[in-house]
Amino acid sequence: MATTIQIKRSTGSSAPATSDLVEGELAYAEDRSNSGASAKLYISSIDSGGNEVIQELGGKYYTDLIDNATDSNTASTIVKRDGSGNFSAGVVTFGSLSDGSITATAFVDEDNMASDSATLIPTQQSVKAYVDSQVTGSDLDAAGDSGTIDIDLDSETFTVAGGTGITTAASGTTITATLDNTAVTAGAYGSGSAIPVITIDAQGRITAASTAATSSTLTIGADSGSDDAVTVGTDTLNFVGTNNEVETTVSNNQIQIGLPNNVTISGNLTVSGTTTTVDSTTLSVADPLIILASGNNSSDAVDIGLYGLYDTSGSLDLYGGLFRDADDSGKWKLFKDLQAAPTTTVNVSGTGYTIGTLVASIESASATITGGTITGITDLLVADGGTGASTFTSNGILYGNGTGALQATAAGTDGYFLYSDSGTPAWTNVVDGGTYS
Repeated sequence: MATTIQIKRSTGSSAPATSDLVEGELAYAEDRSNSGASAKLYISSIDSGGNEVIQELGGKYYTDLIDNATDSNTASTIVKRDGSGNFSAGVVTFGSLSDGSITATAFVDEDNMASDSATLIPTQQSVKAYVDSQVTGSDLDAAGDSGTIDIDLDSETFTVAGGTGITTAASGTTITATLDNTAVTAGAYGSGSAIPVITIDAQGRITAASTAATSSTLTIGADSGSDDAVTVGTDTLNFVGTNNEVETTVSNNQIQIGLPNNVTISGNLTVSGTTTTVDSTTLSVADPLIILASGNNSSDAVDIGLYGLYDTSGSLDLYGGLFRDADDSGKWKLFKDLQAAPTTTVNVSGTGYTIGTLVASIESASATITGGTITGITDLLVADGGTGASTFTSNGILYGNGTGALQATAAGTDGYFLYSDSGTPAWTNVVDGGTYS
Protein backbone atom coordinates (compact mmCIF):
# COMPACT_ATOMS: atom_id res chain seq x y z
CA MET A 1 0.00 0.00 0.00
CA ALA A 2 1.48 3.37 -1.11
CA THR A 3 1.85 6.29 1.29
CA THR A 4 1.17 9.85 0.15
CA ILE A 5 2.90 12.81 1.85
CA GLN A 6 1.49 16.24 1.07
CA ILE A 7 3.10 19.57 2.02
CA LYS A 8 1.27 22.80 2.76
CA ARG A 9 -0.08 24.40 -0.41
CA SER A 10 -2.09 27.32 -1.71
CA THR A 11 -4.09 27.63 -4.93
CA GLY A 12 -2.94 31.24 -5.23
CA SER A 13 0.50 32.76 -5.88
CA SER A 14 1.16 34.55 -2.58
CA ALA A 15 4.08 33.46 -0.41
CA PRO A 16 3.29 31.99 3.02
CA ALA A 17 3.84 34.15 6.10
CA THR A 18 6.13 33.15 8.99
CA SER A 19 2.97 32.46 11.01
CA ASP A 20 1.93 29.84 8.39
CA LEU A 21 5.05 27.64 8.66
CA VAL A 22 7.38 26.29 11.32
CA GLU A 23 11.13 25.87 10.90
CA GLY A 24 11.95 23.38 8.11
CA GLU A 25 8.34 23.16 6.85
CA LEU A 26 7.66 23.37 3.09
CA ALA A 27 4.84 25.08 1.26
CA TYR A 28 3.88 25.39 -2.41
CA ALA A 29 1.99 28.29 -4.04
CA GLU A 30 0.30 26.56 -7.04
CA ASP A 31 -1.00 29.64 -8.93
CA ARG A 32 -3.79 27.48 -10.35
CA SER A 33 -5.61 30.33 -12.10
CA ASN A 34 -2.48 31.06 -14.16
CA SER A 35 -1.56 27.45 -14.88
CA GLY A 36 1.30 27.65 -12.41
CA ALA A 37 3.16 30.50 -14.16
CA SER A 38 4.11 32.01 -10.81
CA ALA A 39 4.12 28.77 -8.81
CA LYS A 40 6.93 28.67 -6.23
CA LEU A 41 8.23 26.31 -3.54
CA TYR A 42 8.99 27.84 -0.10
CA ILE A 43 10.67 26.69 3.13
CA SER A 44 10.78 28.29 6.61
CA SER A 45 14.22 28.71 8.22
CA ILE A 46 15.97 30.63 10.98
CA ASP A 47 18.56 33.29 10.10
CA SER A 48 21.73 34.21 12.01
CA GLY A 49 19.79 36.66 14.12
CA GLY A 50 17.40 33.98 15.35
CA ASN A 51 14.54 35.29 13.20
CA GLU A 52 12.25 33.07 11.14
CA VAL A 53 12.36 33.84 7.39
CA ILE A 54 10.58 32.38 4.37
CA GLN A 55 12.97 31.38 1.56
CA GLU A 56 12.16 30.49 -2.07
CA LEU A 57 13.53 27.09 -3.07
CA GLY A 58 12.17 26.69 -6.59
CA GLY A 59 8.95 25.81 -8.38
CA LYS A 60 7.47 26.03 -11.86
CA TYR A 61 8.25 29.76 -12.00
CA TYR A 62 12.00 29.07 -11.80
CA THR A 63 12.02 25.89 -13.91
CA ASP A 64 10.27 27.81 -16.70
CA LEU A 65 13.00 30.48 -16.53
CA ILE A 66 15.67 27.82 -16.89
CA ASP A 67 13.83 25.97 -19.64
CA ASN A 68 13.37 29.23 -21.61
CA ALA A 69 17.01 30.32 -21.32
CA THR A 70 18.55 31.20 -24.72
CA ASP A 71 21.75 32.60 -26.28
CA SER A 72 19.72 34.93 -28.51
CA ASN A 73 18.86 38.55 -27.73
CA THR A 74 15.43 37.77 -26.15
CA ALA A 75 13.77 40.02 -23.60
CA SER A 76 13.01 38.81 -20.05
CA THR A 77 14.86 35.50 -20.42
CA ILE A 78 17.92 33.99 -18.80
CA VAL A 79 21.09 34.23 -20.95
CA LYS A 80 22.49 30.84 -21.96
CA ARG A 81 25.75 30.55 -23.93
CA ASP A 82 25.71 28.64 -27.18
CA GLY A 83 27.91 25.69 -28.03
CA SER A 84 30.87 28.05 -28.57
CA GLY A 85 30.31 29.91 -25.27
CA ASN A 86 28.86 32.99 -26.95
CA PHE A 87 25.55 34.86 -26.63
CA SER A 88 23.85 37.72 -28.40
CA ALA A 89 23.05 41.04 -26.69
CA GLY A 90 21.81 44.46 -27.71
CA VAL A 91 23.18 46.99 -25.23
CA VAL A 92 25.61 46.02 -22.49
CA THR A 93 25.81 48.62 -19.68
CA PHE A 94 29.04 48.88 -17.70
CA GLY A 95 29.32 50.38 -14.27
CA SER A 96 32.65 51.94 -15.22
CA LEU A 97 35.35 51.66 -17.90
CA SER A 98 39.07 51.63 -17.23
CA ASP A 99 42.08 51.14 -19.46
CA GLY A 100 42.08 47.62 -20.87
CA SER A 101 40.80 45.52 -23.73
CA ILE A 102 37.24 45.01 -24.93
CA THR A 103 36.83 42.22 -27.50
CA ALA A 104 33.89 42.51 -29.89
CA THR A 105 32.84 40.87 -33.13
CA ALA A 106 31.57 44.21 -34.39
CA PHE A 107 31.82 47.78 -33.19
CA VAL A 108 29.95 50.78 -34.51
CA ASP A 109 32.26 53.67 -35.41
CA GLU A 110 31.76 56.36 -32.80
CA ASP A 111 34.01 59.39 -32.17
CA ASN A 112 37.18 58.21 -33.93
CA MET A 113 36.98 54.69 -32.53
CA ALA A 114 38.20 52.04 -34.99
CA SER A 115 35.32 49.96 -36.32
CA ASP A 116 35.10 46.26 -36.77
CA SER A 117 38.39 45.69 -34.99
CA ALA A 118 38.81 42.47 -33.12
CA THR A 119 40.47 44.21 -30.22
CA LEU A 120 39.68 47.80 -29.11
CA ILE A 121 41.86 49.74 -26.71
CA PRO A 122 39.93 52.92 -25.81
CA THR A 123 41.75 56.00 -24.60
CA GLN A 124 40.63 58.51 -21.95
CA GLN A 125 39.88 61.06 -24.65
CA SER A 126 37.79 58.66 -26.70
CA VAL A 127 35.79 57.51 -23.68
CA LYS A 128 35.17 61.11 -22.63
CA ALA A 129 34.04 61.97 -26.13
CA TYR A 130 31.62 59.08 -26.04
CA VAL A 131 30.17 60.24 -22.72
CA ASP A 132 29.89 63.81 -24.08
CA SER A 133 27.82 62.52 -26.98
CA GLN A 134 25.31 61.02 -24.55
CA VAL A 135 24.72 64.37 -22.83
CA THR A 136 22.67 66.85 -24.81
CA GLY A 137 24.87 69.72 -25.94
CA SER A 138 27.85 68.25 -24.07
CA ASP A 139 26.54 69.94 -20.86
CA LEU A 140 25.69 68.59 -17.41
CA ASP A 141 23.04 70.26 -15.27
CA ALA A 142 23.42 69.94 -11.49
CA ALA A 143 21.31 71.24 -8.61
CA GLY A 144 21.84 71.61 -4.89
CA ASP A 145 19.53 72.40 -1.96
CA SER A 146 19.55 75.89 -3.45
CA GLY A 147 20.68 77.03 -6.89
CA THR A 148 21.64 75.15 -10.08
CA ILE A 149 24.78 74.96 -12.28
CA ASP A 150 25.49 74.11 -15.93
CA ILE A 151 28.83 72.33 -16.59
CA ASP A 152 30.50 72.02 -19.98
CA LEU A 153 32.02 68.55 -19.85
CA ASP A 154 34.50 69.45 -22.61
CA SER A 155 36.15 72.27 -20.68
CA GLU A 156 34.89 72.39 -17.07
CA THR A 157 35.32 70.22 -14.00
CA PHE A 158 32.42 69.19 -11.79
CA THR A 159 33.57 69.94 -8.22
CA VAL A 160 31.92 68.73 -4.98
CA ALA A 161 32.93 71.28 -2.34
CA GLY A 162 32.34 70.90 1.39
CA GLY A 163 30.35 73.46 3.35
CA THR A 164 30.81 74.63 6.94
CA GLY A 165 32.50 71.91 8.95
CA ILE A 166 32.73 69.52 5.93
CA THR A 167 35.79 68.67 3.81
CA THR A 168 35.60 66.67 0.55
CA ALA A 169 38.33 64.58 -1.05
CA ALA A 170 38.40 62.87 -4.49
CA SER A 171 40.29 59.64 -4.98
CA GLY A 172 39.94 57.43 -8.05
CA THR A 173 36.23 57.33 -8.82
CA THR A 174 35.11 58.25 -5.27
CA ILE A 175 34.41 61.60 -3.60
CA THR A 176 34.37 61.41 0.21
CA ALA A 177 32.78 64.05 2.46
CA THR A 178 34.15 64.17 6.02
CA LEU A 179 33.09 66.23 9.04
CA ASP A 180 35.87 68.57 10.19
CA ASN A 181 37.32 68.12 13.66
CA THR A 182 36.31 70.75 16.22
CA ALA A 183 38.28 72.04 19.18
CA VAL A 184 36.47 69.57 21.44
CA THR A 185 38.46 66.62 22.69
CA ALA A 186 36.61 63.36 22.27
CA GLY A 187 35.50 61.85 25.57
CA ALA A 188 32.81 61.83 28.26
CA TYR A 189 32.00 65.01 30.16
CA GLY A 190 30.27 65.23 33.55
CA SER A 191 30.21 63.12 36.71
CA GLY A 192 28.46 62.86 40.04
CA SER A 193 30.18 66.06 41.18
CA ALA A 194 30.38 67.95 37.86
CA ILE A 195 27.93 68.86 35.12
CA PRO A 196 28.84 69.26 31.42
CA VAL A 197 28.96 72.76 29.90
CA ILE A 198 28.75 72.75 26.08
CA THR A 199 28.73 75.29 23.22
CA ILE A 200 26.80 74.47 20.02
CA ASP A 201 27.19 76.34 16.70
CA ALA A 202 24.53 77.07 14.06
CA GLN A 203 25.18 73.70 12.38
CA GLY A 204 24.44 71.82 15.60
CA ARG A 205 28.06 70.91 16.25
CA ILE A 206 29.56 70.94 19.72
CA THR A 207 32.42 73.41 19.42
CA ALA A 208 33.42 73.60 23.09
CA ALA A 209 32.90 71.33 26.08
CA SER A 210 33.91 71.57 29.73
CA THR A 211 32.52 70.80 33.16
CA ALA A 212 31.33 72.82 36.14
CA ALA A 213 31.62 71.54 39.68
CA THR A 214 28.43 70.99 41.67
CA SER A 215 28.01 71.39 45.40
CA SER A 216 27.25 68.31 47.44
CA THR A 217 25.93 70.29 50.41
CA LEU A 218 22.67 72.16 50.92
CA THR A 219 22.40 74.99 53.43
CA ILE A 220 19.08 75.15 55.27
CA GLY A 221 17.70 77.81 57.58
CA ALA A 222 14.58 78.61 59.59
CA ASP A 223 12.87 81.45 61.47
CA SER A 224 15.04 80.64 64.47
CA GLY A 225 18.18 78.66 65.19
CA SER A 226 21.46 78.52 63.25
CA ASP A 227 21.79 77.61 59.57
CA ASP A 228 22.87 74.04 58.94
CA ALA A 229 24.43 72.14 56.02
CA VAL A 230 23.07 68.86 54.64
CA THR A 231 25.38 66.64 52.59
CA VAL A 232 23.58 65.28 49.51
CA GLY A 233 23.67 61.51 49.32
CA THR A 234 24.76 61.14 52.95
CA ASP A 235 22.51 63.15 55.26
CA THR A 236 18.72 63.06 55.49
CA LEU A 237 16.79 66.34 55.62
CA ASN A 238 13.95 65.80 58.08
CA PHE A 239 10.81 67.94 58.37
CA VAL A 240 9.71 67.51 61.99
CA GLY A 241 6.46 68.84 63.46
CA THR A 242 5.77 69.91 67.04
CA ASN A 243 3.62 67.92 69.45
CA ASN A 244 -0.11 68.81 69.19
CA GLU A 245 0.71 71.77 66.93
CA VAL A 246 2.12 70.66 63.55
CA GLU A 247 2.47 67.20 62.02
CA THR A 248 4.37 66.11 58.88
CA THR A 249 3.96 63.13 56.54
CA VAL A 250 6.17 61.98 53.63
CA SER A 251 4.84 59.79 50.80
CA ASN A 252 5.57 59.43 47.07
CA ASN A 253 8.32 62.09 47.07
CA GLN A 254 5.97 64.59 48.71
CA ILE A 255 6.08 66.17 52.18
CA GLN A 256 2.73 67.21 53.61
CA ILE A 257 2.65 69.67 56.52
CA GLY A 258 -0.59 70.22 58.41
CA LEU A 259 -2.37 70.43 61.74
CA PRO A 260 -3.17 67.34 63.85
CA ASN A 261 -6.76 66.48 64.77
CA ASN A 262 -6.24 67.99 68.23
CA VAL A 263 -4.24 71.22 68.20
CA THR A 264 -2.66 72.93 71.18
CA ILE A 265 -1.42 76.53 70.80
CA SER A 266 1.25 77.09 73.43
CA GLY A 267 1.49 80.85 72.80
CA ASN A 268 -0.99 83.56 71.83
CA LEU A 269 -3.28 83.21 68.79
CA THR A 270 -4.24 86.34 66.88
CA VAL A 271 -6.91 86.16 64.16
CA SER A 272 -6.85 89.19 61.83
CA GLY A 273 -9.83 88.16 59.71
CA THR A 274 -13.30 89.63 60.07
CA THR A 275 -15.07 86.32 60.78
CA THR A 276 -14.06 83.50 63.15
CA THR A 277 -16.29 80.42 63.24
CA VAL A 278 -16.00 77.92 66.10
CA ASP A 279 -17.90 74.65 65.57
CA SER A 280 -16.96 73.20 68.95
CA THR A 281 -19.71 71.58 71.02
CA THR A 282 -17.87 72.56 74.21
CA LEU A 283 -16.06 75.89 74.59
CA SER A 284 -13.91 76.52 77.64
CA VAL A 285 -12.38 79.97 78.18
CA ALA A 286 -9.94 80.66 81.04
CA ASP A 287 -10.21 84.45 80.69
CA PRO A 288 -12.56 85.71 83.50
CA LEU A 289 -13.47 88.87 81.58
CA ILE A 290 -14.24 88.73 77.87
CA ILE A 291 -14.18 91.99 75.92
CA LEU A 292 -16.82 92.56 73.25
CA ALA A 293 -16.91 95.38 70.67
CA SER A 294 -13.21 96.10 71.22
CA GLY A 295 -13.18 98.35 68.13
CA ASN A 296 -16.13 100.45 69.25
CA ASN A 297 -13.93 103.26 70.60
CA SER A 298 -14.89 106.11 68.28
CA SER A 299 -18.69 106.11 68.53
CA ASP A 300 -21.53 104.36 70.35
CA ALA A 301 -23.15 102.84 67.26
CA VAL A 302 -23.31 99.11 67.98
CA ASP A 303 -25.06 97.04 70.61
CA ILE A 304 -22.99 94.95 73.00
CA GLY A 305 -24.05 91.58 74.30
CA LEU A 306 -24.65 88.00 73.38
CA TYR A 307 -27.49 85.97 71.91
CA GLY A 308 -28.39 82.39 71.13
CA LEU A 309 -30.50 80.39 68.68
CA TYR A 310 -33.40 78.16 69.66
CA ASP A 311 -36.49 76.62 68.04
CA THR A 312 -39.53 75.82 70.18
CA SER A 313 -41.76 74.74 67.27
CA GLY A 314 -39.35 72.78 65.14
CA SER A 315 -39.99 75.03 62.14
CA LEU A 316 -39.03 78.58 63.18
CA ASP A 317 -35.64 79.83 64.33
CA LEU A 318 -35.79 82.24 67.27
CA TYR A 319 -33.14 84.34 68.98
CA GLY A 320 -32.79 85.56 72.57
CA GLY A 321 -30.10 87.14 74.67
CA LEU A 322 -28.75 90.03 76.72
CA PHE A 323 -27.47 93.26 75.20
CA ARG A 324 -26.66 96.89 75.86
CA ASP A 325 -28.94 99.01 73.66
CA ALA A 326 -26.86 101.83 72.11
CA ASP A 327 -30.07 103.53 70.93
CA ASP A 328 -31.63 103.60 74.41
CA SER A 329 -29.07 105.39 76.58
CA GLY A 330 -27.05 102.21 76.93
CA LYS A 331 -29.69 100.32 78.93
CA TRP A 332 -29.10 96.60 79.36
CA LYS A 333 -32.00 94.49 78.14
CA LEU A 334 -33.10 90.88 78.05
CA PHE A 335 -34.96 89.78 74.93
CA LYS A 336 -36.45 86.64 73.39
CA ASP A 337 -38.39 85.29 70.39
CA LEU A 338 -36.74 87.60 67.82
CA GLN A 339 -37.18 85.91 64.40
CA ALA A 340 -34.15 87.53 62.69
CA ALA A 341 -30.60 87.11 63.89
CA PRO A 342 -29.07 90.34 65.24
CA THR A 343 -26.23 91.93 63.28
CA THR A 344 -24.36 94.82 64.89
CA THR A 345 -27.58 95.85 66.66
CA VAL A 346 -30.65 94.09 68.06
CA ASN A 347 -33.83 95.18 66.26
CA VAL A 348 -36.23 95.88 69.15
CA SER A 349 -38.96 96.45 66.54
CA GLY A 350 -38.24 93.15 64.80
CA THR A 351 -40.82 90.42 64.36
CA GLY A 352 -41.33 88.46 67.57
CA TYR A 353 -39.12 90.69 69.74
CA THR A 354 -40.22 90.37 73.36
CA ILE A 355 -38.69 91.57 76.61
CA GLY A 356 -37.17 88.64 78.45
CA THR A 357 -37.86 87.63 82.04
CA LEU A 358 -35.13 87.74 84.70
CA VAL A 359 -35.35 85.34 87.60
CA ALA A 360 -32.68 86.27 90.16
CA SER A 361 -31.80 87.48 93.63
CA ILE A 362 -30.84 91.16 93.54
CA GLU A 363 -28.66 92.63 96.25
CA SER A 364 -27.51 96.22 96.84
CA ALA A 365 -25.55 97.97 99.57
CA SER A 366 -28.75 98.71 101.52
CA ALA A 367 -31.40 96.29 100.23
CA THR A 368 -31.80 92.66 99.26
CA ILE A 369 -34.60 91.16 97.16
CA THR A 370 -34.78 87.40 97.48
CA GLY A 371 -37.87 85.67 96.18
CA GLY A 372 -40.83 87.64 97.64
CA THR A 373 -38.91 89.20 100.57
CA ILE A 374 -37.45 92.74 100.58
CA THR A 375 -35.12 93.78 103.37
CA GLY A 376 -32.82 96.71 104.17
CA ILE A 377 -34.88 99.42 102.37
CA THR A 378 -35.90 102.72 104.00
CA ASP A 379 -39.04 104.64 102.90
CA LEU A 380 -40.28 102.21 100.19
CA LEU A 381 -43.86 102.41 98.92
CA VAL A 382 -45.07 98.89 98.12
CA ALA A 383 -48.34 97.98 96.40
CA ASP A 384 -49.22 94.61 97.92
CA GLY A 385 -51.72 92.78 95.77
CA GLY A 386 -52.28 90.14 98.44
CA THR A 387 -55.16 89.92 100.88
CA GLY A 388 -53.26 89.84 104.14
CA ALA A 389 -51.22 92.40 105.98
CA SER A 390 -47.46 92.35 106.13
CA THR A 391 -45.44 93.16 109.21
CA PHE A 392 -42.26 95.22 108.89
CA THR A 393 -39.82 95.95 111.68
CA SER A 394 -37.81 98.48 109.71
CA ASN A 395 -38.55 102.18 109.66
CA GLY A 396 -40.86 103.88 107.23
CA ILE A 397 -42.68 101.17 105.21
CA LEU A 398 -46.01 102.06 103.59
CA TYR A 399 -47.91 99.34 101.74
CA GLY A 400 -51.34 98.31 100.58
CA ASN A 401 -53.11 95.77 102.77
CA GLY A 402 -54.94 94.14 99.94
CA THR A 403 -58.19 96.05 100.39
CA GLY A 404 -57.02 99.41 99.07
CA ALA A 405 -56.22 100.90 102.49
CA LEU A 406 -52.77 102.09 103.38
CA GLN A 407 -51.20 101.14 106.63
CA ALA A 408 -47.95 102.31 108.16
CA THR A 409 -45.64 101.33 110.93
CA ALA A 410 -43.23 103.96 112.19
CA ALA A 411 -40.47 103.25 114.65
CA GLY A 412 -42.44 100.36 116.10
CA THR A 413 -45.47 102.58 116.95
CA ASP A 414 -48.87 101.86 115.43
CA GLY A 415 -51.17 104.60 114.06
CA TYR A 416 -48.65 106.73 112.12
CA PHE A 417 -48.66 107.29 108.42
CA LEU A 418 -46.29 108.90 105.98
CA TYR A 419 -46.98 112.24 104.30
CA SER A 420 -45.04 114.80 102.32
CA ASP A 421 -43.88 117.85 104.22
CA SER A 422 -42.67 120.35 101.63
CA GLY A 423 -41.23 117.50 99.55
CA THR A 424 -39.73 115.71 102.53
CA PRO A 425 -41.41 112.49 103.76
CA ALA A 426 -42.56 112.70 107.42
CA TRP A 427 -44.58 110.57 109.88
CA THR A 428 -47.69 111.77 111.74
CA ASN A 429 -50.76 110.43 113.54
CA VAL A 430 -52.85 113.56 112.81
CA VAL A 431 -55.09 114.02 109.81
CA ASP A 432 -55.82 117.72 109.22
CA GLY A 433 -58.57 118.57 106.76
CA GLY A 434 -57.33 122.23 106.49
CA THR A 435 -59.28 125.54 106.90
CA TYR A 436 -61.61 127.68 104.81
CA SER A 437 -63.22 131.16 105.10
